[in-house]
Amino acid sequence: MNNRRNTIYIDMDGVVADFDTAATDYLRNEIKVDIANKEEGKWPPNIWERLRDHHRFYRYLPKMECADRVIELAREFRDDLGWNLMFLTAIPKGNDMPWTFYDKVMWAQERYPDIPVHFGPYSHDKQSHCHPGDILVDDRKDNCEQWRSAGGVAVKIDTWEVWHGVWNLEKLLEAQKGREAPKNQI
Repeated sequence: MNNRRNTIYIDMDGVVADFDTAATDYLRNEIKVDIANKEEGKWPPNIWERLRDHHRFYRYLPKMECADRVIELAREFRDDLGWNLMFLTAIPKGNDMPWTFYDKVMWAQERYPDIPVHFGPYSHDKQSHCHPGDILVDDRKDNCEQWRSAGGVAVKIDTWEVWHGVWNLEKLLEAQKGREAPKNQI
């Protein structure tokens, strides 16, 4: 018999921490950024170089508008259904911002001290944390697809329609409370 508890993993950047708004605000006077046309989850190298200059960038990100609702729902998985709950975040691909680990942990502890922070360490490593039935809430399509391929359930939070992703998470919670088997295509 398998006594393993399922886990709900919440990505940070783009789900609870508003990376895009902070980056746009930081670069506003220096670089014209068209967020709507950038590749999902990625910033062009010339812009990333400027963001990298702000060594403590992750420490001061604002919360996403949907952050508290996402966390409220995730806590229901933990508190009502007995699931594990943790953040699953990533460091920059080049690991070129040395304060990232510390700043992300501090950011989470100030806002959601009851939720531990785990690192992929990179975005493409997230699926290695997946066990069948585990849930990932993430803003990147590729992370969600990889998670589903590993047997998990993924809920995508879309930058432009965040509340649709929150609605999907609400429906998934209702299904779990009703003991329906989750569909991994949310």
